[in-house]
Amino acid sequence: MYLFLILLQWVVVLVAAPLTVGLVRKMKARYQNRTGASIFLPYWTILSLMRKEMTITRWSSWVFRVVPFVVLMSAVCLALLVPSIAYGVLPLAASNIFLVGAIAALGAVFLVLGGMDTASTFGNMGSSREMTLAALVEPAFYLVLSTLGLVASVWSLDGIVGYFATTGWGAVVPVSSITLFALLAVILAENARYPVDNPATHLELTMVHEAMILEYSGPYLAMLEYASAIKLTVMLGLFINLVLPFGFVTPMMSLSTIPLAIVIFLGKLVLGAWVIATLESTIVKMRFYRMQEYMSVAGIGALVGFILVLMNHSL
Repeated sequence: MYLFLILLQWVVVLVAAPLTVGLVRKMKARYQNRTGASIFLPYWTILSLMRKEMTITRWSSWVFRVVPFVVLMSAVCLALLVPSIAYGVLPLAASNIFLVGAIAALGAVFLVLGGMDTASTFGNMGSSREMTLAALVEPAFYLVLSTLGLVASVWSLDGIVGYFATTGWGAVVPVSSITLFALLAVILAENARYPVDNPATHLELTMVHEAMILEYSGPYLAMLEYASAIKLTVMLGLFINLVLPFGFVTPMMSLSTIPLAIVIFLGKLVLGAWVIATLESTIVKMRFYRMQEYMSVAGIGALVGFILVLMNHSL
C-alpha cells in the first residue's frame, strides 16, 4: 500500500503538471478579456517539441547536453518526494526539507551552467541574474521550511503535511499564516513568476529563466519546459495542501478514497492556478535591482513566523 500510494501521487503530479501551466495561462487570458488557448495546449506543445529537430551550436560542450536530463530528473524527484494526495507513506529521511531543497537547487545550478555553456550573451546574462536571485531566495526558502518543521516538530515535508492535516485548520494555519505568505513569495521567485520574472517574455531587459533556455530546441526544450511545469505543480501543490490541509489519503484508508483524493488535489491545483493568475494580473514585474526588496519581505516574513512559532512553543 505504501509503495502504491507513493507511485500514484508521483504519477498524478507528472500527468497534471502541464495542466497547471495551461490553467494559469487560461485564467490570465480571461482576466485580460481574451478567450485564451486551451488548458491542454502545454501537452501538445511538449509533444510537438519532442518531434522537432535540435539546433546545437558548435561551441557547446557536453554540459549543454546533460543539463536537460539533470533538470528534468531533479523535478521528477521533487514530484516523488513532496506529498500531494497522501501523507504518512514516505520515509522521514526521504522527504527531509534539506534534501528536497538540495534537489531543487541541483536543477537550478545545472540550468545556470546550461545557459553559460553556449557562450551566448543572453544565456550568460540570464545565468548571472539567476545566481543573484538564488542568493536572495535560498535563505528565505530554508527559513520557511525550517519554520514549518518547527511547527510540526518534524523535519520532513511528509510529516509537516501530515501534522497540518491531523491537527486541524484553526489550530495550525492561522499560526503559520505569515510563514505561508513567505512560502508563496518564495514559490513565485523559484518558478520565475511575477513580480520576479515574466515566464512569457523574450525581452532582454526582463527575462531571466527564458534567457537560460533560449539556445535549447526540440526534445531538450521539451524536457526543460516539462521540468518547469513539474516544479511549479509540486511547489504550488505543497502550498495549497498546507493552506487547505484536507482530502488526503493515508495507508490505513480504503482504496475507494483515492479517486476523491485525486479530485480534491486537482481542485486545489485549480485554486492555486487562480491565485497565481490573479497575482500576475494585478501586479507588475519589478525592476531587477529591486529584487532584494521583494526577497527581504519574504525573508522577514519567514523570520517573523519563526519567532512567533518559538514564542508559541515557549508558552
